[in-house]
This record gives sequence, structure tokens and C-alpha cells, in this order.
Amino acid sequence: MSGKDLLFNSALDLRERIRSRQISSMEATAAVLQRIADTQPTLNAFITVDGDNALKAAAEADMAVTRGDDLGPLHGVPVSIKDIINTAGLRTTWGSRLMADNVPDADAVAVARLKKAGAIIVGKTTTSEFAHKLLTDAPLFGITRNPWDVSLTPGGSSGGSAVAVAAGMGPLSLATDAGASTRLPAALTGIVGLKPTLGVIPHNQVPDGFNNFIHLGVMARTVADTALMLDVISGEHSSDPHSLGRLRLDTLSALASGTKEIGRLKIAWRPLIGNTLLDDEIRRACEEALDVFRELGCVVDVRDDPVENAEPAWRILQQSNWAARFFARLDDVEAQLDPSFVDGIRAGGGYSGQQLLQATYKRTQHFRTVQGWFADYDLVLTPTCSRPPLPVTARALDPISINGTDAGDMRQSWVSYLNLFDLTGHPAISIPCGFTGAGLPVGLQIVGRWHQDATVLQAAAAFEVARPCAHHVPPDL
Repeated sequence: MSGKDLLFNSALDLRERIRSRQISSMEATAAVLQRIADTQPTLNAFITVDGDNALKAAAEADMAVTRGDDLGPLHGVPVSIKDIINTAGLRTTWGSRLMADNVPDADAVAVARLKKAGAIIVGKTTTSEFAHKLLTDAPLFGITRNPWDVSLTPGGSSGGSAVAVAAGMGPLSLATDAGASTRLPAALTGIVGLKPTLGVIPHNQVPDGFNNFIHLGVMARTVADTALMLDVISGEHSSDPHSLGRLRLDTLSALASGTKEIGRLKIAWRPLIGNTLLDDEIRRACEEALDVFRELGCVVDVRDDPVENAEPAWRILQQSNWAARFFARLDDVEAQLDPSFVDGIRAGGGYSGQQLLQATYKRTQHFRTVQGWFADYDLVLTPTCSRPPLPVTARALDPISINGTDAGDMRQSWVSYLNLFDLTGHPAISIPCGFTGAGLPVGLQIVGRWHQDATVLQAAAAFEVARPCAHHVPPDL
């Protein structure tokens, strides 16, 4: 197997080759570590690389294969972790100088499950500071760049995870999604990004488990790999009230037979959700993608009834969360923080209790609105974002333009398709559906009913069969 084939192999194929001794986990892990080293000066996708421990774990994985041990579903497969998710003994910095030396004592639940499944953790990927913005740069580590065009951002906040997967630094990455952070970078780098139903992947790090809307997300190059990783880390855990009663999923098996059922589905296409502007090339690519679903037998209706933008409520809830953590000591730490994060903390510190509660009421209204959509439709399709990636020099508080027109606030106008479903908790996946004239990937979002993660993945897989995308990789750097 050539070096490029090894680096861009699927996780499923890689694990089978490791099990059958066609390649070793050591070989695969060493190739990934070398790819990280080769691209780090240009792409800057990692904050911490754990090469020695990764190679040691890979050697142990190969010995287990030789002994004939029972092997986990990710045995020997290299995986990366976003650097706001705890990893025992491996620093977790949150992209912040305040946390530069933070070494957790315990793994996050999802990380522990990855390790139990045999995954090899190669390192921690970059994120905006405390995952606060739609770009991936931070005072601690600098700028992460898009492998399709290094003058552009990969989006955020899970930009490092997206770049790692897109550029051959491991087939899987564990990320987060509180307002766009998995699906936006996935769309901008041409990979698959899944935000499952709230609680499907337990999140034991959030300080407020009951009002939480921060999801763990899965990034991969194929839908089947996404399902594989989701199945491994899903299932209830006592720390997360939204996970209680959730059985571990088996969506990978559902993909084997479920695509035949896609033709029975009724789909709503919503080109605008709370926004008024959509890039012409993105609209074209997404609407061409609708033809695939029609060819599969689906009924696709265009819905253009107005939808309230969810960002104002999201902003109050998220900025209040930041303020609860940092506002009381802001004078002491401000100089070490990203200015846009400071701005959000200050805003959060100014909200009243009534405003916070009104935002939670609005969250419920948004949920009930989306539930109403699923009374009539099985799936809702949208663009993942309203325009192609911004320059790496963009700042979080800058206005953006779409089709040459001032579109205003970045969160309200770029990712209104995304933060809505963080607040409502519905499963949503971004899949590659085409390219702009400049050769930049375009993402299509598929949203389903609560607990219908398998249906969302089945629809994504059916589209992937009709329009294969995993062979599209960024140009060599």
C-alpha cells in the first residue's frame, strides 16, 4: 500500500488490514505521525502530538493481533481528539494560555470508550480559545489553515480536527459542536461531520448537564467511518442526564440495509433558516444534490416560509456560560485571552436573570418549531453554511459578505443553519456535496428527528454512494 493510500484509507478498511496483518498498527500510526510533522508548519492542526505513547500503544495493538486476542472495533486505528476534551496524562489546553499546563487526571467518557475500542490516540487538535468562535486560531498556538487553500480558514472551533481528517492525519477525530463547531469545519474541508442527537454521546465535562446544548461530534472522511465511531462512543453514562436510558447505537449495521428505505422518505429543503443571503455557488451545489434524493425516490419539497434566527437566544446562553466561568476574574486574566472571547465574556456578564431565562424559553420555542417540521417530513436538508470559507485573517467580530453584499454578524448570517439544531438537539450531519468554481468543498446538512441518527446516516450514505467524495483530497502541500 502506498503512503498516500495508507494515509487516506478509511478507518474500517484500516482496521481490517491491521487485523489480517496486511499492515501493522505501528506502520499506520508512524505514517500518521510523519504526516502531522510534515504538515504542522503549514496547516498547524495539532497543539500536542503524543508520538511516543501512540507508537507504544500501536506496538501493543500489534502484539494483541499476533496473540489472537479479542480485538475492539477500532483496534490499532489512529484517532485525534479536540483539545477541549479531557485526556488522562495528556495536556488539554482549550487553546488557552490559561490552560497551557493543564493535564487531566481522567479521560472524558468518550475518550475512554475510544481507548477501550482499541483506538490509538495520536494527539490533541487545535481549537479557538475555549471553542468560542467560528475560526481556528488562538493566542496559545497561532492560526490553523484550510488544506484546500492555506490562505483560508477551516472554520471553527474544531478546525484542527477537520484539517487532520481532511489532510490524512488519521481517519477519525473526536470534536465538539455547541453552535457549529463540528459541521462548519467539516463542510469547509470536504469531510463528514456529525452532531448526533443530544445525549447520544455522553458529555461528562459540561458544568450544566441539564440545560446543556454542547454536543460531542464525530469527524471522518466517509459516512460508514462516522457510524463506526459513533457506535463506539454512544450509550448512556451516569454523568450525563440526557444520555440516561440510551442504548449503545448500531448505526453501522443499519447502513448495510437501510439505504433501500431512503426512497420512501419525505424531505423538506430549506435554503434559508433565519438568514436572508446564500452564496450562489453553494445554493447551486446543494440544489443539484437534491436531485440525487429525487432519483432515489424521495419526495423533496422546497420550504421558504420564514424561520426565526436562533442566534440571539444562543448568544445569551453561550455568553452567559462563558461569563459564569470567567467574568469574576476577568480583570486578572483579560491580557492572556483572545479579545473576541473577552468581548463575549463581558457581554455575558451584563445579562440579567430574566434575559437568561427568556433565552431558555426561546430555546424551547425553537425546539417546538422544529418538531413541527418533522410532523410533515422525515428529514430536513439545508446548506451547512451560507458562504465559502473566510480568509485566515478574518476576525470573529468582523461582519461578513455574501455575493458581494454585507451580511452582518458572522454567527447570525454564516451558520444560522447550525446553531438552531444545537439548541433543539436534533441529529444533523454535514456531508460534501460539490465544489465551488475555485475548487473549495461545499457541505449539505441533513437533519432528522430526535433519536433517528441512523436514518440521518442512512440518507447520507445513500447520497455518498451516488456521489462518492472520499477520493477527493486536498492538493499536496
